[in-house]
Amino acid sequence: MPRTFSLRSHILLLVLGTVVPALVVAAFLVRRVVDDNRQAVESRLIDSARAASTIVDAELVGTVRALQGLAESDRLAEGDLAGFYAQAKRLSATQPTWAAVSLASADGRQLLNTSRAFGADVPAVVDQASFEAATRSRQPAIGNLRRGQITQQPGFLVRVPVVRSGGVVYVVSAWITSYTFAPVLASQPAIQDEWVRGVIDESGTIVSRSRDAERFIGQKAPAAALDRIERVPEDVYRDRALDGELVYSAYTRAPYSGWIVGVAVPAQVIDRGFQRSMAALIAVGLLLLGAGAGGTYVISRRISREIAVSTREAEAIAGGQHPSHPAARVTEVRRLLDALARSAALLDTRQKERDEEVRRADRARDAAEAADRAKDEFLAMLGHELRNPLAPALTALHVMQQRGMVEFTRERDVVERQIRHMARLVDDLLDVSRLRRGAIELRREQVDLADVVSRAVEMTAPLVAEKRHQLDVAVAPGLAVDGDPDRLAQVFANLLSNAAKYTGPNGRIAVRARREGAHVVCECTDNGIGIAPELLPRIFDLFVQGQRGLDRRYGGLGLGLAVARTLAELHGGELRATSPGAGLGSTFTVRLPASMEAHAAIQKAEGGYPRIQSTGPVLVVDDNIDALNMVVEALTLAGVETLAASSPAEALAVAARIPPTTALLDIGLPGMNGLDLGRALRSLPGGGSLRLIALTGYGQDEDLAASIAAGFDAFFVKPVEVSALLAAIDGMARQT
Repeated sequence: MPRTFSLRSHILLLVLGTVVPALVVAAFLVRRVVDDNRQAVESRLIDSARAASTIVDAELVGTVRALQGLAESDRLAEGDLAGFYAQAKRLSATQPTWAAVSLASADGRQLLNTSRAFGADVPAVVDQASFEAATRSRQPAIGNLRRGQITQQPGFLVRVPVVRSGGVVYVVSAWITSYTFAPVLASQPAIQDEWVRGVIDESGTIVSRSRDAERFIGQKAPAAALDRIERVPEDVYRDRALDGELVYSAYTRAPYSGWIVGVAVPAQVIDRGFQRSMAALIAVGLLLLGAGAGGTYVISRRISREIAVSTREAEAIAGGQHPSHPAARVTEVRRLLDALARSAALLDTRQKERDEEVRRADRARDAAEAADRAKDEFLAMLGHELRNPLAPALTALHVMQQRGMVEFTRERDVVERQIRHMARLVDDLLDVSRLRRGAIELRREQVDLADVVSRAVEMTAPLVAEKRHQLDVAVAPGLAVDGDPDRLAQVFANLLSNAAKYTGPNGRIAVRARREGAHVVCECTDNGIGIAPELLPRIFDLFVQGQRGLDRRYGGLGLGLAVARTLAELHGGELRATSPGAGLGSTFTVRLPASMEAHAAIQKAEGGYPRIQSTGPVLVVDDNIDALNMVVEALTLAGVETLAASSPAEALAVAARIPPTTALLDIGLPGMNGLDLGRALRSLPGGGSLRLIALTGYGQDEDLAASIAAGFDAFFVKPVEVSALLAAIDGMARQT
């Protein structure tokens, strides 16, 4: 028989077995905490340095882009320096870090400076190194820190060459002082205990510093620091700062400017709190170990005695006897004895309560199902009853119109709009009722998705036109699906109506379709109010709507999206909604099984576009051959005399033979961009009155500004409706 030990001995062994490993683990954890603390400090500092370098580069990139936009000014192309001076003056006022804007010729003569009046004498070009780098590479250049001849303040130059006909004719520069640049560093929220931030240019000179700036700006960084930077582009180390204080420092090299951005924290700030925490941890550990060892003996005696009593009581209950309620001084043992006494009595009670809960749950489920059926029946009855008076009312309005009654025309239009709006609400009610009862039968046939979307566009055209939305539809013929054309048109009409309602006036709505494997995918995208993350999971539930104004001018019942998704699922497809968030627009994606039968692409009949008046030859330039051919074919069908070119060289050759009156230019052309090509076309004999239209995939604000500065008359972002292009060409022709 194995040797036995008392409970007291086991508890003592347990304490010893716990304490020894705990001490080993504690020693390991202390070492780990030291390492983790060091790594956390280094990670925090390097993250702060990287964030500061990102802000510095972002500011410099923004300056370069603004100067590049200024360099595209048509004032420079015309030699109008006074007009360019005014443009530069206005742009400089919008840039808080700029102290002045200057323009220099390619041979190094400074022509103007916004810090001086136009025509006033200005000094020669300074910082020849950055000037020569910009003219030699034809790329933007950033100078090193120096003292300005006009402002007499330390600063640096950002230069952008002005390239015309393959050569540099001017250099546009922005003068940024260290003091106007200082808020850039301050724009990043400081991390806890952060002490100082600084920026060093490529020559090793301090450009900006968040602390004691007047004292250190313009000084060279310590040789040891520069040697470290030369060897390691990014690092964290412990050393003394310029003022002699011991600090933790981190630096990184900004990828765009190549400047060094660093942060530093006093070493005592980091070390003091850690040392205090470790001392307190050790003291508490020793105290707890002593208290545990002293109290083990007393506690073990009491526990062993009380456990013996509990064991006897449990054995009595297990034998079917009633508990004897013995006394106990240990609270947990007392509770155990009380629990054992109550367990037998509670067992029968719990069993009865469980049976009653099951019966109540069954009754509640039956009541909920009955209420759901009653709701469906009520919706169906309400929809039918509401449509009865709507039909004759709408018919009466049509009869009045056919009889030529001109009185109360405005009032009749109002009544008709409201009746149609109510009819749509009734249709939604009826569809919801029929869908929930499974009473809708699809009349399937092979249908082209382009025809379905076209019907949906016609159904929602009044709402889209009323809110003056830009609707771009790119659904090519030939995307065949098997489905009910009326119900599919209802799906896309509901999506277009939803996009129009929740997009502010003059918004953009786009419909795109494509083939993905065995499915046809169609996306409806808008730039409206978007969908909040908390609403997105419930957007297809019945009666759920996004945030609306108090007037509810285009209000509904929150049924359209629910109906659309159910109809899509009945066709074996799905409908999903995505949105970056509130105020960022939304996208609804319909995925339907493609038709298994071969279905030839449905071509638009000739004459599908309206013919316009004679506009003269129109030159279309695009390096994408498919896009070029489609635009040429569409313009030709509309009766426009069209010239085509797939490269800038070919375009110039065609224009020299047959001078066009209008040119549609892709901006992203190889060799020579569309902006330069437009200038070259206008410089040809007889090209001064040439009308220019930009047709590009670049749709940012700066792209529009660059095209306006280059003298373009209209700007379109791909893809674009042919009707919009025709309207622009026709409008320009009528103005001449």
